[in-house]
Amino acid sequence: MKLIRLIASPILMYVLAGVYALVLAIATFVENSSGPAVAREYFYYAPWFILLQLLQAVNLLAMFLQGGYFKRISKGSLIFHGALVFIWLGAAVTHYAGVTGIMHIREGETVDRMMRDEGAGMGNASLPFSVTLDDFRLKRYPGSHSPMSYESDLVIKKENEAPLQATVRMNKVIEVDGYRLFQSSFDPDEQGTVLSVSYDRPGMQITYIGYFLLFAGFVLTLFSKKSRFGRLRRELGEMKKNAPFCLLLFLGLSGALGTQASYAQETLSSSQLPCIPAPHARKFGSLVLLNPNGRLEPVNSYTSAILRKLYGADKLNSINSDQFFLNLLAFPDEWGGYPFIKVDNKDILQRFGRDGKYIAWQDVFDADGNYVLTDEVNAIYAKSASERKRMDSDLLKLDESVNIVYRIMQHQLLPLFPDENDVQGKWYSAGDEQTVFHDKDSLFVSKIMDWYIYELGNGVRTNNWKEADKIVDMMHIFQQAKSKTPAIDNQRVKAELLYNQLNLFFWCRLAYLILGGILLFIACGEIIADFKWGSRLSSILIVLLIAAFLAHTTGVLLRWYISERAPWANAYESMICTSWLLVGGGLLFARRFRILPALAGLLGGIMLFVAGLNHLNPEITPLVPVLQSYWLMSHVAIIMIGYVFFALCALTGLFNLILMNLLSATNRVKLLFRIREFTLLNEMAMILGLFFMTAGTFLGAIWANVSWGRYWGWDPKETWALISIVVYALVLHIRFIPLLKGKTTWCYNLLSVVSILSIIMTWFGVNYYLSGLHSYGKTEGGDLLLWIWGAGLCVVLALALFARRRLKKYS
Repeated sequence: MKLIRLIASPILMYVLAGVYALVLAIATFVENSSGPAVAREYFYYAPWFILLQLLQAVNLLAMFLQGGYFKRISKGSLIFHGALVFIWLGAAVTHYAGVTGIMHIREGETVDRMMRDEGAGMGNASLPFSVTLDDFRLKRYPGSHSPMSYESDLVIKKENEAPLQATVRMNKVIEVDGYRLFQSSFDPDEQGTVLSVSYDRPGMQITYIGYFLLFAGFVLTLFSKKSRFGRLRRELGEMKKNAPFCLLLFLGLSGALGTQASYAQETLSSSQLPCIPAPHARKFGSLVLLNPNGRLEPVNSYTSAILRKLYGADKLNSINSDQFFLNLLAFPDEWGGYPFIKVDNKDILQRFGRDGKYIAWQDVFDADGNYVLTDEVNAIYAKSASERKRMDSDLLKLDESVNIVYRIMQHQLLPLFPDENDVQGKWYSAGDEQTVFHDKDSLFVSKIMDWYIYELGNGVRTNNWKEADKIVDMMHIFQQAKSKTPAIDNQRVKAELLYNQLNLFFWCRLAYLILGGILLFIACGEIIADFKWGSRLSSILIVLLIAAFLAHTTGVLLRWYISERAPWANAYESMICTSWLLVGGGLLFARRFRILPALAGLLGGIMLFVAGLNHLNPEITPLVPVLQSYWLMSHVAIIMIGYVFFALCALTGLFNLILMNLLSATNRVKLLFRIREFTLLNEMAMILGLFFMTAGTFLGAIWANVSWGRYWGWDPKETWALISIVVYALVLHIRFIPLLKGKTTWCYNLLSVVSILSIIMTWFGVNYYLSGLHSYGKTEGGDLLLWIWGAGLCVVLALALFARRRLKKYS
């Protein structure tokens, strides 16, 4: 009996789940340093790891089979937890009975075997059909090397049956007798294809049953009166409505974060440097070009990306990106001496005699015009990536910036001129080879830029811009007449120019931070001094917050229209959409919990502030082939909703800790009531967050099964999503731990704050510190974030320590 009680013990569940999450975290870093094969051999596919997962399944079943648990738990919760056992069973069947491998086929070749993955290596395995590759096609985004899609035309022949013709591409699978064929990769000469092969019908059926039960349990849990969520909702409904909250922080934060990222900038003197005026630069910025990723965009979007790359901001003091670009074109000698190339390394700055954050382009050339970094850069490129130090990386960044400026000055980085005869839709700069153009087109392209630069200089001298404007009009007419593949969508170009000009996310950031801060100040006044005017003023501020949210919505919709896809395919887009969901969610519950719009507004503003930093790239980019799927919208959207609920949990938990620190003999009854009320709200939000996070993760597994033929590949992003699910599941179940009796409220609120670190790691940390299939938008700046997270954690722990003392004294 003791053994049975131990197996069905919540303590054992905690120990197993905690060890499981820790092992998974360690495995992701082992994979990053030693490779996927090592991680799979010693962790994911190791017998001890499989045994650990088996023990978790047995523990879960034993807990449910005990009479007490079985009677108390709701049907929805029982189905939801039981679905996890089905999913684990399906994974076990897939692991032990499934077959995976690859087929390499050249055009015209017929293959009836595959290289089978046997764990320790690869072996040949025959197939009950043959596959002939008729044709392989790689489609690229116009004028670029970025793949848009790749597909294979196949002829599949089974014995005594007519041949079957089919096309396989990314996210389009072919199934033959239970075997599924996926487009995996291709030969460099584009004359052959590599197909992934998967046979997993029993495991897939069991796993999909688990997914269905998971979603069914989710819905039943939300609407069942017997479920934990139903009991929390009922208790919260019995308490007073419109709970005010207090916080003595963050009002000053709105002012601190309300401005663009600032640098020690030198004052730009227009009397020292010639400068193109903004009206003409705006006209130039409305032209269209084909960027290196193969996307037609306004010149304004392109120059903004270049200025951010070189200078680290959207404007160089009062000079916008179009003016900056034209200044480099028209006045290279003058502007080449101005420090606008951002360098973070102090040693490099001192080497060139600069004490700010910028060096001039001319600084890296000696008196004879020789590039002083040539030998160092060549030596760095001769090293392997693992041997390069921080100084090496910084010098390579500087070299890249120098080359960008050089190419601009040589008229090689402005692809304004389409070749109407190029089926791939390539566009050219005036400084490129002109052999593709003929007759009048050749004369136009070769002469127009020199003429334009002459008129720019003349315009600055005489303040007459008619000729320069006329040349821009001529380039516009040429583009409209010669652009065939791809054709220019003028409506989208106008929408993008409007999107750039409005800069809605910047203004929404300011509004969210200021309004959210004032709302929190009022809430603080209501709880401490009973402000009678607080309610009316709060209503006005919430209306303003709604207006800012509508502007945010406009920005999201504009970006969706411009990019022709859901705007959450990279880190920047996920930040602006998650902040939009967060503020919208806070406003949705504004009538019942007035504090939520304030919290949501503040966090939404902070998220937009982070999105506006130079570490995240706001540029609209085409999708890689695997992301061109309808699963992207559902998977990412549901995951982001889960993130929003977890963010609200962290904020609510943090403010509950602050309330605990404010406890005294005179306000204990009032504050304990508020702490209990918002703890209930916190737990409800966490249940919703866990459901959405779990559902979104397993929708991603279905997407992976459609794209690659497997639900789970232990990619770092997948693994950290699972770690986050386990972490929040443990936080939700701390009430079952006898050792925490009497400390549950304090412990739960602390853990709801600390647990957000797992979400941050899943969302961003994987991109900074790890690598894998999900690192489509890999970013820099991980060291800074690590310090920020560490400092934030120390502050929270110190706050919690004092909160525990106050709560113990006055509860």
